Amino acid sequence: MKSITTFALLILVASMALGGMTSNVSAAEDPAILLKIAKRAQEQINNQISVDSSDKVKRLFEEGTQQVDALEKSLRSDDVSSAKEHFLSAMKIFKEISRHLTSSNSVSDAAPQAESASVRDTVRDPSNDLQRLQVYVESLKTIAKKHDASINFSELDESFKQARQQISEHQFAQAIDTIHEIKETIVEINKELREKASKQESQRAKEYAQKYLEQLDRLIENAKKQGVSDEIIERLESARENLSSTDNPRQIIEEIRKIMSLKDQFDLTKHDRLESRILQVEKTLSRISQVDGVDPEDISDARDTLQNIKQNLSDGEFETANELLRDLAKQLAEIKNSL
Repeated sequence: MKSITTFALLILVASMALGGMTSNVSAAEDPAILLKIAKRAQEQINNQISVDSSDKVKRLFEEGTQQVDALEKSLRSDDVSSAKEHFLSAMKIFKEISRHLTSSNSVSDAAPQAESASVRDTVRDPSNDLQRLQVYVESLKTIAKKHDASINFSELDESFKQARQQISEHQFAQAIDTIHEIKETIVEINKELREKASKQESQRAKEYAQKYLEQLDRLIENAKKQGVSDEIIERLESARENLSSTDNPRQIIEEIRKIMSLKDQFDLTKHDRLESRILQVEKTLSRISQVDGVDPEDISDARDTLQNIKQNLSDGEFETANELLRDLAKQLAEIKNSL
């Protein structure tokens, strides 16, 4: 009688494994668990069938055995969908047999205790799953902090606390339900993080494109004054228009690559080298200007010199721009050393 009751609980656990949260967690992670449950049910029923059992019970058991064999074959073929169907069919048949077998016997007072023990034996301890999720969530918190994304993790932290408590009390089925809720929350947080990261990427790309457009304007102006052919000027201006009209990060990168290719093709890289040095000096000036104790007049003079350098570069006065740039770099170095 105890074995029959144990099997009834096994059927309950199995229905949970496919009907609810566990199908997404336990069965999805290890489809082979279906075969283990089915074979255990098959063994439980077989132990209760005797020569005195009805022909209907024996026929049902044969059908259930066929479904278990089909389940095993589907798993060997990696056909998880068919495996789940055979699993359900087998468990329904074994459940029906269990009802037939128990109908002729009374249920003992100790049944609730036996059922409780069976549930604990059948539903696995999800501690490892919970630990992996905890590690993953910690990495999400790090990413959110890095990108300055204001995401509330308090609800998730409470769910972890609840799951740990359930596991400590051996309420494994409830803990698995809680873990499923945690996974759903993680999916939402991932989505939110991707959206925020995408917005930040787009904003950085726009800012970079704007700076590059300023450099490109100087390059085009200088190319005109240097007598570069109209065809090259037109191609540069077309590239500029394409760059200014897009705000997609990937398209921005692609357009800038095209412009760089044009520069290499028509030997316009001398201008680029100066632009790169100007950009470095500009960054240094920006950092120094934010330091306490720096004379505001020194910063103002440095900015005026920087604008003068850019104008000389636009006018094609490379030597003058280069000389002013060396002087400005030296001036900033002296300011930095004096701090």
